[in-house]
Amino acid sequence: MLFFDLEAYAPPDDRTASRSSLIVNPARPGHVLLGGAFYSKRFADPIPEAPRIDGLWLWHFGSEAALLGAIQRRFEEEWERQRAENARILGKPAVDLVVCGAGITKFDLPALYCRSLLHDAARSADWFELFFKARPIDLAHEASFLFPEEPVLYPKTTREMAGRLGLRERKGSSKGVWESYERGDHGAIEQRTAEELRLVLELYARLQQRVAGAARP
Repeated sequence: MLFFDLEAYAPPDDRTASRSSLIVNPARPGHVLLGGAFYSKRFADPIPEAPRIDGLWLWHFGSEAALLGAIQRRFEEEWERQRAENARILGKPAVDLVVCGAGITKFDLPALYCRSLLHDAARSADWFELFFKARPIDLAHEASFLFPEEPVLYPKTTREMAGRLGLRERKGSSKGVWESYERGDHGAIEQRTAEELRLVLELYARLQQRVAGAARP
């Protein structure tokens, strides 16, 4: 099971969203993937108090193509680990890679596919197999039951989920990432993204506890 959170850069001239509050568009050539934070675990393993977060970042690889290659290899390794785990869910073998994050179906997974396609269009089928055939747990879609006062099922932000579960969300706007990148403050981006992934892990654990608690008689 792979938890992850990505960051990307939108050039100043492209920071006007036409349809959505999400400004970055990974299908635009100049909207570069900066990298992200990653954490792996087996289904049965608890999340530790201080999880080890791995970072894969553009400035450590020298090019976006090299960064994508490292992320692609990470996904390939996770597919193999998932199958070797021989886990069963509701009596069925769980052979597909399970990925988890907040908003990953809206941005992170499409971004990996789009940027991989941009650099190697000939392998479009491979990129679809690698990224879109994983089974995503998007926490933004899983937390509606925490808000019984709102009858409309609608994706939740990490801030909304954290607030309802007694956690603190400190990520802020993506503009902070862009400004840090323009200043060359790569450490700030790495720290921010690692903290966001730790929050995702806490959200996942608390949602899991709520679901398990509701199932008990």
